[in-house]
Amino acid sequence: MGSFISSPQVLTRKVSGQFQVGCKDLMIDGTVLGDRGLFMRVYFPTDSEVTDITSFPLWLPKPQYAHGLGEYLGQSPQKMNLLTSAVVGEKREDCIENAQLSTKCDKWPIVVFSHGLGGSRTFYSTYCTSLASHGYVVAAVEHKDHSACWTYQLSEKNGELVEQPIKIKLIEKNEKNEFKIRNQQVGKRVTECVKALNVLEQLNFGTVPEKVLIGNDYNWGQFKDKLIMASASVIGHSFGGATSLASSAYTTDFQKAIVLDGWMFPLDSTQQEQAKQPTMFLNVGDWQWNENLDVMKKIFPHNDGNLVLTLNGAVHQCFSDFPFIFPMWLAKKFGVQGATESSLCLQAAIELSLAFLEQGKTGAQRLKDEKYSDFISNEVYGREKFKL
Repeated sequence: MGSFISSPQVLTRKVSGQFQVGCKDLMIDGTVLGDRGLFMRVYFPTDSEVTDITSFPLWLPKPQYAHGLGEYLGQSPQKMNLLTSAVVGEKREDCIENAQLSTKCDKWPIVVFSHGLGGSRTFYSTYCTSLASHGYVVAAVEHKDHSACWTYQLSEKNGELVEQPIKIKLIEKNEKNEFKIRNQQVGKRVTECVKALNVLEQLNFGTVPEKVLIGNDYNWGQFKDKLIMASASVIGHSFGGATSLASSAYTTDFQKAIVLDGWMFPLDSTQQEQAKQPTMFLNVGDWQWNENLDVMKKIFPHNDGNLVLTLNGAVHQCFSDFPFIFPMWLAKKFGVQGATESSLCLQAAIELSLAFLEQGKTGAQRLKDEKYSDFISNEVYGREKFKL
């Protein structure tokens, strides 16, 4: 069923590359990994030209994701059902489920993506599918640390798979143990990002992980010898931005990190000190604040290849799909559309990400100067700048 108040049914890519995009979910049993396992959506280039819209996955795979998002936002399941029926409907990601990996290149670079607080593996599909269309294999992790809006794991009981929900954990700001809880969560998130990288490495070796719970109907063997493991990068938004920094601090297997309007609070001093890989920070000036920026300023001198850019007139959610779920007037009402159109902000973020991944600081800086200097600057500032 379509939505009554609708933007386009397919969340089309903002910066399309030369490839169509395929996707496949992969869930691995936690008993093999010694914890809750791993759940991710893998986006990749494909040669498929399927036009049947039912081959494109739903943006909301289950209604529980909307209910969990509502819990995070303080809205009832009934209100979220009404909102999703009226606005989201059967919106779909711009990728083909169960497609085959493209054969047009010998090998593909890889990225691990970490969502923000209240996010999911699908909420950044526009960004992730855009990278995949430019030839990247992107593993979008759905975190099981109680920071996703909702997720689940499958456990085997009496020969059947049983769904066990993992709900978001709401923490009041300035709660006594807030830092301890968030730091523990970022530690779990790092573990999942590293596992995602390890699973990609297994696939590159031609080995399918043990106990695949979702995705065992797919030919993962086609990824053998097709992934460029030596240039792996990690990218994240908000809480995922902190996760990307902490992941690059944990292992230099991540060669670069990109922080999309990062929330630095969860990082401890060791994680801050050890984040030494080349990193690009894409900040939203209206969302950042001095204490958060102070952490970035500590990390910035760690590598000459680091770059900080600030988007003016953007909103925190401009890197996600939310500005494009709603028609423009409703996006502005819900605060996911700023003075600078979110489509332009996301286009810039994608192009700058590609430039940084491929050419480092120099390439991203050149692109910003040549194309986006009217609303992106090298000045590091936050919302305090706009106070009278």
